[in-house]
Amino acid sequence: MITVRFTTPANNYSSPLVVRFGGGTTQPIEDKEVVAYFDVAYSNNDNYAVLVALQYTNAFSLDTIYQMSWANAIALHNEASLLWQVSQIALEQQIPLRWKNSMPVTTMESDFSWNKGLPNYVETTQVWREASQHETALCIYYGPSERAYICYRVNHPRKGKVIVRFDNALNTTPQIGVVKLRMSPYEKVCYWGLPGGPVRSDDDIPPIDSKIPIEPQIQRYYIMQPSISCNRLSDDLKILINNITCTWQRGQFAATGNIKFCSRIDMERAIGQQLKLVINGYEFVVICEQPSTSNRFANNSYSASIRSRFAELAAPYQRERNYVNTVDKTLAGIMTDILENTGWTLDNKMIDYPIPEGAFSYRGLTPAAALLKVASSIGAILDINDTTKTVSVVPEWPVNPWSTEQATPDVILNDALILEHNTRDTIQPEHNVVFVRGEQQGVACKIKRQGTPATDYARDIVDNLITDVQAARQRGTCELARSGNKRTATIRTKLKQDLPPIRPGMLLGVRFEDELYKATVDSLAISASISNQGAIMVNQTIQAVRNV
Repeated sequence: MITVRFTTPANNYSSPLVVRFGGGTTQPIEDKEVVAYFDVAYSNNDNYAVLVALQYTNAFSLDTIYQMSWANAIALHNEASLLWQVSQIALEQQIPLRWKNSMPVTTMESDFSWNKGLPNYVETTQVWREASQHETALCIYYGPSERAYICYRVNHPRKGKVIVRFDNALNTTPQIGVVKLRMSPYEKVCYWGLPGGPVRSDDDIPPIDSKIPIEPQIQRYYIMQPSISCNRLSDDLKILINNITCTWQRGQFAATGNIKFCSRIDMERAIGQQLKLVINGYEFVVICEQPSTSNRFANNSYSASIRSRFAELAAPYQRERNYVNTVDKTLAGIMTDILENTGWTLDNKMIDYPIPEGAFSYRGLTPAAALLKVASSIGAILDINDTTKTVSVVPEWPVNPWSTEQATPDVILNDALILEHNTRDTIQPEHNVVFVRGEQQGVACKIKRQGTPATDYARDIVDNLITDVQAARQRGTCELARSGNKRTATIRTKLKQDLPPIRPGMLLGVRFEDELYKATVDSLAISASISNQGAIMVNQTIQAVRNV
């Protein structure tokens, strides 16, 4: 706002009247002139008119305020000759003409857009590639190859984005130009040699997805250096133990076991805490829960039951919950909702499929039990990594029992490392077809085993998560794989650097008595003990199931 007040009689000053604005707390824009003008008309016995030009410049500031609209334009400057009256009479004669020594503030308001030159950000994603030739001439030579330069990229370019920032305001005169983006060529390393080597092409090379089984070497003797350590996970306090057993099974969400302490103090330090167990270099995290003591003459023992770390999502650490999918989700989306705000990560290895709104719900289940319910509905199990807090949802049968002959096992165990081998047969009906259907918003599918007449029906499967053909196929395949005569082999072996824990859900190959058979691991039990003389014994016992 700009106010012009005439409070004293005019002296011997001549026009033009120039008002300059400058100083103050806010600096003006130096390279622009902001101009405003207004008209002041007054008269006495003779009519005079004057046009006063007000110009913003970088000069001293006057105590006047006048609000107006302005723009970045050329300065307006008009001059007019005016006879200034010195006597008081001249001013008094102007009073009837609404000219006063102190006039009310005359204001004029205008709304306009004003850009102060703040940075404007414009982001765009541009995919570019170096210009390449459109035609390629291939020369095929017979005989020895000719030497040539072989080049490969040090850093393979990846898809990115370009950010263009305009930091300075536009000049007074608008300019229209072209923004050029120059991309430097990628770095190459070249050498002189025979062509046909490992040369990277322009496109990404997919990884070689070849499955190499773990197979310990056959030796005359094996040097074992077992080790056991137990520390409290919260503060790394060492806990002395002399025996531990832990069992993993398909169809369970947590491993169970028992641990025996060297003293009562060690037991009290471990109860209700998470313990980090390192057995032969392999790390496990368990929760020490229910203590028990045994007192006899000169022989006291202190032990407790343990569960794996995933039990922190079960009772009594988590309360029971209810859930209904109020919007359309996928199978992975529902499992992610169950693990939300728990600190655990989902790794879904099943085929994902859509689930309509309101098709799935559960009541009175903890997150661990709810996730196990979802996995079992589609014929899957939970493979828990307690160290990284990752939950993998994998098929209950990684390879169908009738297709194991052509499959590559995860681990091959030879008889040189087998300490004990027992078998047990189970006789049960074999089915080759099953009906799988959902509920209100589900599908109904007939799943049959390929290459069979589909005459032996299994019991119908009804589940509210069967909302897609993929869900029915996965669940039906699992039900057919469970049927038929089974042979369970119980194998006790060692835990070595080249023989890791053989987890449930793996396909195990066993070389025993001049035979190589393949079976699905159903359970794993690891036992470690320390004798009174300090000798450490570590074993793992596997139960593997196959069709007979």
